[in-house]
Amino acid sequence: MSPAAPQREALGVAEAVAAAQAALDGLGEFWIRGEVFEYRGPYRGSGHYYFKLRDEEAQIEVKMWRGNAVRGLRCELAEGRLVLAHGRFDVWPRRGNLSFVLDRVEDAGAGDLARRFEELRRRLLAEGLFDEERKRPLPARPRRVVLITAHPSAAAADFLRTLEEMRAPVRVWLRPARVQGEGAAADLVAALAEAARARPDLVVLSRGGGSLEDLWAFNEEPLVRAVAAAPIPVLNAVGHETDFTLCDFAADARAKTPTAAAVAVAEGWLEARAHLAALGERLGAAARERIDLERTRLRELRLLLREQRPERRLERFRDRLELLHGELERGVRNRLAAARLRLERLLRRLAAAGPERPLALARQRLTGLAPRLAAASPEALLDRGYALVERRDRPGFLRDPAAAPPGTGLRIRLARGSLRARVEASADEPESGGRDGRNRGE
Repeated sequence: MSPAAPQREALGVAEAVAAAQAALDGLGEFWIRGEVFEYRGPYRGSGHYYFKLRDEEAQIEVKMWRGNAVRGLRCELAEGRLVLAHGRFDVWPRRGNLSFVLDRVEDAGAGDLARRFEELRRRLLAEGLFDEERKRPLPARPRRVVLITAHPSAAAADFLRTLEEMRAPVRVWLRPARVQGEGAAADLVAALAEAARARPDLVVLSRGGGSLEDLWAFNEEPLVRAVAAAPIPVLNAVGHETDFTLCDFAADARAKTPTAAAVAVAEGWLEARAHLAALGERLGAAARERIDLERTRLRELRLLLREQRPERRLERFRDRLELLHGELERGVRNRLAAARLRLERLLRRLAAAGPERPLALARQRLTGLAPRLAAASPEALLDRGYALVERRDRPGFLRDPAAAPPGTGLRIRLARGSLRARVEASADEPESGGRDGRNRGE
């Protein structure tokens, strides 16, 4: 058996196409010159262009998308026409087709102009003619503007119509000039000199779009240097958004279109108008607030004046007099009531301090003590079965047996009547003299 073949690293088809696309992307964008071949016009439905470019030795498929054609198709395409095409390579992976995608197409006769444009741009850039430091700011609200352009032209109409629509208070002096063809650059230089002598606030150079050859007057060195040396700020508005001329770099500012130039001129006025409108609103609000305040003060003064009328003052005095009268009556009544209460208190105190009161109190006390005295009297004791013993020879009731020695005559009082008796012996002596041991009564 033969030995196995060594494994080799291999790319897939998609990977190979991607690698080729990456390599082509590294080339970037560039210009090519060729003859239009197999041209059939824009593709119906999409508006895209599909044709070929060829020279004596090779040919390549090219395509131009509809959007790029609107902006970058600067000449009529026709079978056999020699053109300059700008774009980049592209590979369609599904078919592996190599094509050149265009974004700008010009007549090949302008090819030398592109080289001259780039050479002059580099030389003037090196001189510092395009430095931003030397450029002046545009006036914020220009009043006098010189417009240098062809007349009649769409550029002049667009510029003036836009200013009118924006209602900018700008006075425009139109200086007609040639903007294309032989002698256009010299006419434009003369127009700039005339504009400088008029001493406006701003000079606007303007024209519509076109091919590099159409716009070449604005790339002529005398005009570019005149724009850079103008004593009045210059706004360059030449071509469309994708068009650039050397005057764009030399001017103090660039506008993409004539309409955009008019907007730039009127923008400061619009801002001022908006600022004035805001100030007007603030002033109106302040005035309304002040009017409301003064109206309120006037209303207060009117009320105050009404209150100061004689009849109103008399009415207030009458009300105050009635109030004081009522207060006086209440004061007198209160003082009389207080005096009456004080008199009653004094009468009560006087009555309490007279002899009748103590006598009545003593009588009341005696009346209360009488039952107690009656309850504590000897007669009351006799009624309860007690007896009172007293010596017949001296007053006073006996309380101690020692006070009545034997032989003492006694009188014993009972509840009804009394008895006579004689002491035979004291309580401490033994009983004798009778059978029953008791005292005998007389």
